[in-house]
Amino acid sequence: MTKLLGKLSLAVLFLLYIGFFSAQKAQAASFVAVSDTISTSRPSAAAPITANINANDISTTVIDNGSIYLASDSAQIYADNGMETGDFGVNVASMSAQLAGPTRNIYFTAKWLHSHHLGNAVVVNITATHTIKITTNDPIVSGGHILITFPAASSNIASPSASGFSLNGLTSANMATFVQCNPTTACGGGGQSISGSTITLTTTAAQGASGQQVIYIAVGCQTAVSAAGVCTAPNPILINPTKLATAGTSDQWKILIQSSDTGGIIQDSSKALIATIESVQVQALVEPSLNFTIAGLANATNYNDGSTTTQCGSETSKSGIDSTATTVNLGILNNARINTAAQKLTVTTNGSTGYSITATSSGHLLNPVNGVFITDANLGSATGLSANDTPIPAAITAATPAFGISPCGADVPTTTPNWGGTGQTTSVGALFSNPWNSGNKAYYATIATESSGPSNGDSTHGITIVRYGATVKGTTPAGIYSTVFTYVASASF
Repeated sequence: MTKLLGKLSLAVLFLLYIGFFSAQKAQAASFVAVSDTISTSRPSAAAPITANINANDISTTVIDNGSIYLASDSAQIYADNGMETGDFGVNVASMSAQLAGPTRNIYFTAKWLHSHHLGNAVVVNITATHTIKITTNDPIVSGGHILITFPAASSNIASPSASGFSLNGLTSANMATFVQCNPTTACGGGGQSISGSTITLTTTAAQGASGQQVIYIAVGCQTAVSAAGVCTAPNPILINPTKLATAGTSDQWKILIQSSDTGGIIQDSSKALIATIESVQVQALVEPSLNFTIAGLANATNYNDGSTTTQCGSETSKSGIDSTATTVNLGILNNARINTAAQKLTVTTNGSTGYSITATSSGHLLNPVNGVFITDANLGSATGLSANDTPIPAAITAATPAFGISPCGADVPTTTPNWGGTGQTTSVGALFSNPWNSGNKAYYATIATESSGPSNGDSTHGITIVRYGATVKGTTPAGIYSTVFTYVASASF
């Protein structure tokens, strides 16, 4: 009896082992390896506003739920139950640190077009291309399937979700625009489809029939995928989830990847793990800089040589006296010529939209002993400047009393005020003005301006020659005539 029981036990144990191995063989095996590489791991942002947004608002306050909004993000607000119109594509300027509540302020570069209700979310969709790599285990027959299931809502939503990747308009009909494979036979069949959040691809040739094979599938790719798994024309479609974990800690997502035969029986099944985490903001400060110098020019120095520019008509001073950084002496005036002297003004700045130099004088070129002055060269000069850059510069003619300044250089205005062209000589076409203020006004004349970017103070931008010129008639009373000029350099940052 004991021997019989022993034989029965052995038979039962043998049957149990047979049943165990049979059950294992019926279950799906795993791929040799799977992975999913996303083109950006940055989470999408969606945070509800804490108060109504009015049309033309350029900022709002949102609940701090971990969403991060970066400069240049294209933000949107969807319509609220059909009661209001959505706004799309308003760029973010900046986001504040955490405020009480906890809340954060978001500032925009443009105004919202419509009003929105408390509780609506300010949304920034972050789309990514997913490059899935599969190393086969069991062969996938021709006409078989590769299935990719994303953690996502079953509806085809076009805004971020906290539970997974939003499909954002990816359908069975448009998959050829967004899903590519290498080899192409891995997804070249006509059975591509989406059901819920599962993408099903149909093969047109056996995959891995002669051993392990690497297959690349790019979701969010418009054209081809190379043999190395590189998408040649990314077309991101799936929207990354919003932030769930604490700041600095990734959210983890499992992508289910399966293969099946023509009848839909699962053969291999594995999960690829990916993570989303905040982008790292890197910031540095470049301090604004502005350097302004005034230098004298020797009497015999060619203005072009002294300025390293070629726009001053190859002139030299006609005063016989060198100018300095703080003094200009026009020498002995007479009715036979126009006496001139010059200074070099140099501006270097990193101002993003350039710089300007303005000039004002203390008044007429005046003899303080008797109050006699030499007429200002500019038109309508009896009461000085009546507005910025007014009155208009005018020509000087020998023996007709006149005094003024005339700038030359690449940055000299030729419209308002019109200084007669940047390359005119004092004897041919240059215009002069003595810009002074009467009473308590504070007008000025612009002698140089550059708005295209930083100034290097070289031959291209930043150097201006200011020529001082005067002439008298034979009856102009004798004496020492003087005035004081003030130059102001401003940079635009």
